[in-house]
Amino acid sequence: MSRFRSPGKKNIIIAVLLAAALIYGAVSVPVEFKPEAGSRTALGAPEQGNADAPAQAVPARLPEDQDFKVMAESDALKLKLDEKTGHFIIEDKRTGSVHRSYPEPKFWAQEKISENWKKHLASPLMVQYVDFSKSNVQAKETNLAAEGGQIKEVKEIPGGFSLVYELPATGFRIPVEVTLQGDYIQTRIPRDGIRETKMGLIWVRLYPFFGAEYSAGQDGYMFIPDGAGALIRYKENGNNVNKIYDESVYGQDQTFAGLGSNRNKIIMPVFGMKTGGKGFLAVLHEGEEYANIVAAPAGVLSGYNWVTAQMNYRASFLQFTSRNSPDEWGYVDYNRDELFGSDRVVRYYILGPEKAGYVGMAQTYREYLMKEKGIKPRADEDKNLPLHVDLIGGDREEGVVSDRYIKLTDTSDASRMVDTLTQKGVPRMSLTYMGWQKGGYSSFGRSLPADSSIGGSAGMKSFIDKARGYGYPVYLDTELAANNTGGGGFDDRFHAKVNLAGRNLTLGLLYNGERVPAVSDKFAEKSLEETLPDYKELGVSGIVMNGIGQRLYSDYNTGFGAPRDEARDVQERVLGRAKESLGSVKGTQSNFYALPYLDHIRKLVYDHSYDLFTDEPVPFAQITLHGLVSYSSEYVNNRQEDVNDFLRDIEYGAEPSFIFTQAQTQAFVNAYGIRYYNTYFPAWENEAAEQYKRYNEALGPVQNQFITNHRTLAPGVKETTYANGRKLIVNYNREPYQTADYTVPAQNFAVLGEGGGES
Repeated sequence: MSRFRSPGKKNIIIAVLLAAALIYGAVSVPVEFKPEAGSRTALGAPEQGNADAPAQAVPARLPEDQDFKVMAESDALKLKLDEKTGHFIIEDKRTGSVHRSYPEPKFWAQEKISENWKKHLASPLMVQYVDFSKSNVQAKETNLAAEGGQIKEVKEIPGGFSLVYELPATGFRIPVEVTLQGDYIQTRIPRDGIRETKMGLIWVRLYPFFGAEYSAGQDGYMFIPDGAGALIRYKENGNNVNKIYDESVYGQDQTFAGLGSNRNKIIMPVFGMKTGGKGFLAVLHEGEEYANIVAAPAGVLSGYNWVTAQMNYRASFLQFTSRNSPDEWGYVDYNRDELFGSDRVVRYYILGPEKAGYVGMAQTYREYLMKEKGIKPRADEDKNLPLHVDLIGGDREEGVVSDRYIKLTDTSDASRMVDTLTQKGVPRMSLTYMGWQKGGYSSFGRSLPADSSIGGSAGMKSFIDKARGYGYPVYLDTELAANNTGGGGFDDRFHAKVNLAGRNLTLGLLYNGERVPAVSDKFAEKSLEETLPDYKELGVSGIVMNGIGQRLYSDYNTGFGAPRDEARDVQERVLGRAKESLGSVKGTQSNFYALPYLDHIRKLVYDHSYDLFTDEPVPFAQITLHGLVSYSSEYVNNRQEDVNDFLRDIEYGAEPSFIFTQAQTQAFVNAYGIRYYNTYFPAWENEAAEQYKRYNEALGPVQNQFITNHRTLAPGVKETTYANGRKLIVNYNREPYQTADYTVPAQNFAVLGEGGGES
């Protein structure tokens, strides 16, 4: 066992990171196996009649085209299988293009990497595993070819084929189904068919090099769901930074140990590739709660560009030898007695020239969300955009004897703000009250009544009635996923999320060093049911969810716990129940599994993580969402770069949002929960009205329209096209952008097409 001394929280964190680094950095080792004569063997394994030859001695090789036979056809595609390797080929009958489950063969001879990694490239299956019989549970990687693995039980099934991969040295048996339907290929790993005999399975990468391409002479890129979306363009120089993209779908599960990351979390379970006029979009259709998306540019691990889904079945955590003392020994272990999740399903949508780029990928994902998740296009609404206005009621700060309450905006203040903005020409608003609960913004878990310091529930009802008179909806901000007040009967001994080591999970939501207990999702569901009648009686238009739909963790609480996939189901029930009862729900930085229940997403990510291997951000999330679910980015009065961020909102189709208080900044600089420093309403009321008019001019006529194209016209000049023909050209440069037909002023935008003309 890898043991670490942890005399306190800081050292525990360091120990976890060190242990995870050891696991993450484990290298694969060659394994020798002598398969039975006459069995189907993977590429790079001994030939029939030479069963005594070690698997490592046979060079890795790719399948031959003549070995494939047709297994299924649709109007668009043809699926072929090589029974000796389990690899497949997809022929696009519409264009004649070919997509392979293995690297492009014409570049194979150029590979100069180690034979072990060539076996990875040639294999339809990679696995990571640990040997639980040893005290040092160091993770290792292997593949079908390196083990001389066998392909068994090859069968035709409706739409395709099934087979079983057996890895004899590690003892894994992994069933696979590949089927064709319409314009996509679907791969499935049935959970019930996985068998372990010798080692513990950590992850599986199935067909990890599907569509893998060399950069030479290729116009293409990989799309990864980093932030709103990012592209890794094919490059020939081979000098890419020696790192890969490897992130957990829906963010890291904080219940388990792992390497920290400064990257944006993945909110969309998708990835893709474009090579010339062909491409694909992969959608993780089932089991994505336990998946990572991994991408490697050419020049890092091989000469190929590749991106894949990694299906996780175990995760590391720090096991303590004592449950109570803060100073004890701990060691890295895994969830030995379970394999995560259910079936793992990935769909590969095959794209022709008209959809091979990131715009076509986003449109394909939008169609998937409508068809598979039941999301409906937005109905026709007011021709004006809503101005999203968030108001903070109060918060706490440290006092001499006890915490001191700070009043920031009472309900009378809020009513005057609404009157003022309306009088200044804002015809439509969507209002959210934050920090309304007893104790204010940093008091999590409490429900109604509203704090008496801002007017109580009577004052809140008066404010809601005032807004309703204008036709403006009012939402109350809620945090069901954290509780530091005991609200709703919460007791962290019984109702908090628990990790596999038996420790309560806490969240760093405050600025005073206090850790806030994370609430078990099933307890949050119970709390919502108890409070919904109070929200309905008050007359709110809906509630805003924060942690629910945003943070997804496994929970080993014996009374309320749920594995990560079930936790997602519970969160969806919570969101659905709130919408059913109140009529509307807003999300905050929400994962896309929440989309069927949301009418708006606050603070939708709009940038990428600036890895050295990524080349540019793209508004993939926004192209997908526009016309389905509305969204806003950062508050206008909390921007880092005012002009650039405004132009990006126009380019990305984001609705404007502000956060206001009646109190000035100096009144709450030491507040436990608030770190917004430009919220003083009197200083912003005129600017808010002017900014709104510019947003409305550009985006009002297209708020319910799908984005049909997005492109770069010149460095620093972007064009977004909507279904009604309206085009927005954004110029980030300090000089005007001119064509024969129009001019876009420096750091400004122009509107063309439907109802357009220069602006």
